Amino acid sequence: MKEKLAFIDEHTEAVIFDLGNVLLGYDWRPYLASLGYDDRTNEILAEAIFLNEDWERGDRGGITSQEWEQLFVENAPDYEKQIRRVYSGIEQTIYPLPYTERLVRFLKMRGLKLYYLSNYSEHLYKKTRQHMGFLEEFDGGLFSYEVLSIKPEEKIYRLLLDKYSIVPEKAIFFDDRQVNTEAASRLGIKGVVFEPDMAYHILDI
Repeated sequence: MKEKLAFIDEHTEAVIFDLGNVLLGYDWRPYLASLGYDDRTNEILAEAIFLNEDWERGDRGGITSQEWEQLFVENAPDYEKQIRRVYSGIEQTIYPLPYTERLVRFLKMRGLKLYYLSNYSEHLYKKTRQHMGFLEEFDGGLFSYEVLSIKPEEKIYRLLLDKYSIVPEKAIFFDDRQVNTEAASRLGIKGVVFEPDMAYHILDI
């Protein structure tokens, strides 16, 4: 058991999870490819939507779904029809992962407090919350759009710590991006770049 939880020591009281590519799958490429556009169009659409800084604008919050969509359209006005089509099914970029519910139950059964800290837009949350039933097992968390701050900004980490009285030195944070785990580490949290193999190793599956 100790070997399975090698990255969680006896001092750990709280486990903080990112969601995308940690407890939920996120990949826009298969969805975009499924729409049947040519390679050049896909490249333009990707740059206008998923690879554009306006994606983070949605994560930061304070913007309506319609306003977010319009920002993407303005990035490539000649492709308005295609952009609106992509946006209409954007929830297809998010999907369940096979290990999530078992991993959550495994950690909860060992008395650990579980929290989430995720860069997520309100629009995408409303479209994909049906995949988040596992959050009912969590002790709390924050979505970036709720607090108008995104990782790796220090503010969002402090808001989570303060809201739930989490002791940084007794917490571990899993995220798929190193820049986010490094930001957590600067506040005293043990930051770990998550890979799916970690979950399979813990669960021995």
